[in-house]
Amino acid sequence: MNLTLVSMHIEPSARAVPLATAMLAANLGQAFAGRLQTRLADFYLGQDRAECVAEILRQDPDVVGLSVYVWNREALLALATELKARRPQLVLFAGGAEVTAAPSGIEQHPAIDFVLPGEGEEIVVAALRLLQEGCLPAQVGEQLNPSPVTDLATLPSPFLTGLLPPERYPGLLWELSRGCPFRCDFCFESRGSDKVRRFPPERLRAELESFAAAGVRQLFVLDPTFNYHQPQAKQMLRMMAELAPEIHYTIEVRAEFIDEEMAGLFADINCALQIGLQSADPAVLARVHRQFDAEDFTERILLLHEAGVIYGFDLIYGLPGDTLQGFIDSLDFALGLRPNHLDIFPLAVLPGTRLAETANGFGLQYRHQAPYTLLSSPHFSADDMESAAGIARACDLFYNQGRAVPWFDLMLDNLEITPGQFFTSLAGLLPEHDPAGVALIDWQQQVLAGKFRSQDKMVAAALAADVVAWFGYSSALMCGELGQDPGPKEAGRLYLNPDSCFVSFERNPEALLEKLEMGVTDLEVVAMLVAEEPCEGLLYVHQGSVALGIFSPQELSWLKSLQDCGGVRPSDKELAGFCDAALAEGLIVMG
Repeated sequence: MNLTLVSMHIEPSARAVPLATAMLAANLGQAFAGRLQTRLADFYLGQDRAECVAEILRQDPDVVGLSVYVWNREALLALATELKARRPQLVLFAGGAEVTAAPSGIEQHPAIDFVLPGEGEEIVVAALRLLQEGCLPAQVGEQLNPSPVTDLATLPSPFLTGLLPPERYPGLLWELSRGCPFRCDFCFESRGSDKVRRFPPERLRAELESFAAAGVRQLFVLDPTFNYHQPQAKQMLRMMAELAPEIHYTIEVRAEFIDEEMAGLFADINCALQIGLQSADPAVLARVHRQFDAEDFTERILLLHEAGVIYGFDLIYGLPGDTLQGFIDSLDFALGLRPNHLDIFPLAVLPGTRLAETANGFGLQYRHQAPYTLLSSPHFSADDMESAAGIARACDLFYNQGRAVPWFDLMLDNLEITPGQFFTSLAGLLPEHDPAGVALIDWQQQVLAGKFRSQDKMVAAALAADVVAWFGYSSALMCGELGQDPGPKEAGRLYLNPDSCFVSFERNPEALLEKLEMGVTDLEVVAMLVAEEPCEGLLYVHQGSVALGIFSPQELSWLKSLQDCGGVRPSDKELAGFCDAALAEGLIVMG
């Protein structure tokens, strides 16, 4: 029997890894020992459906399994319809989070023969055995009893068995545990097992060693309660630091379990933490069975801040009992703690959650098809939802994508407004299409210039532009988003540092930053301390950090002459000396 397991990701990214289907394939390989040929098929939303169908049929499957989530439900069901039309005898089943949450809607689809809700590794083995024994596909589901995998140690690793060779992926999903002891009404995890089951430490160690050896750059840790059991979390962090300190880890954590020692251990690895704040209103959170203590939360986040750990928050707008102003207050609280990013989502009333059962009692009007988002509630009108969506987009574009965290508080303090006021006003001025790169930096400068000029703070507007330029271009260079033409270089010719760009400033940025670092944060005062001195400099990455070069007109002209085709060592004595120094400092490189 030939089986093809199908994944469909949102888009190509470091997270687009077919871990779920690979876990099934690994367990099937262990259970059937050569009596079943299992292959994986990996697609993305927006791919041509005919191409996807052709690729699946080229594998000549007898059975096809679909891994269904909120984002790919409609696309995969359309794919199933096409597969059945092309090959009517094909057996199709569906599993995944969307099937677990709302099995009946997918089970009734004419192209689907049966569904496998719940954790799939054991139930898929039972289903395939029934098919091999001659059970009719339509009767398979009736004979199955979905239940969580009791002992995760029985499941083979798709990484260690070779199904997912780590070297093929720049990033990987890494599952550490299953189950959640918390009971948040909006989360599907709350209806699963409340017992936290963990994969064996020896397996995790072997996987991490294989990731490090393969040169994996990013790991997205799948563990909804990573730091719930503090001793285990600290043991894992020490293992990460020991075996794979170069890997970047993205980890979800609960703020209430962070202590000083744990903050230090997070600081010992290259990581970014995601923390589910959701709301800063204890009464709102209590309605969905979450607890919140603002003072305790703040103290624990400050431990991360003092340790130099990168962290971000999640916010949800439209929770039962919340209001637009309440959401804005939560935004102010969140940004007051200076997160690296703030991810904001509308409430989704997911099938199978307790919130779906209590939605009528709360008066929630929501979409009953994916993505299940709230339309309105007694306290959050449809207009309020639209306003919150605009604020969320403004925050994402200006703060997250614009990497505004180093200077955002400085600007708001000088404008004397709150984050909520800033993003509420900005929501009505958003461009039709999100700018990126240099265009995003330009847009941020224009937004701030307009804000300062509306308060008749003309000097502050110019200073703000310089600050945004320094941090914006520096960050983009460090992330590899800006730089010189990466084309081929002729041996023996001189070229600009590939990670460099020319930037114009109204004042010397190093003198400007020096005053800010000294604690002078009133931009009007800074303007009196740093003379206006328009200049054009070269920002460049050297030895892991960004440096700035300010040059004479002759030096600047010569450097610019290297931009396209490179150049040779100048014959002029002074320029030749500058050339030698520029080579030593990493301003220019030899082809």
